[in-house]
Amino acid sequence: MLQIIRVDIVDGQTFDIELSNGHLILFDTRQLMEKDNSYEILRNLEVLPRPNTDGRSIFWRDGPRLELDEIMALLNWQESN
Repeated sequence: MLQIIRVDIVDGQTFDIELSNGHLILFDTRQLMEKDNSYEILRNLEVLPRPNTDGRSIFWRDGPRLELDEIMALLNWQESN
């Protein structure tokens, strides 16, 4: 089962996500915030705080959570547009 091993923030707005299969994902969160209002709390931050991971999602304490399946779906959506 695919899992998130590590997540960091690059350039203040981009996730650097390492997966258990060795792949790395650079995920631009600005598009996420434009697409989904549940991430509005993060929009006003100049630099995102480093999130945590439980292997299946990326999350902030007392903040939003982004599931791995959702990340993969958003990446597919970005590729098709």
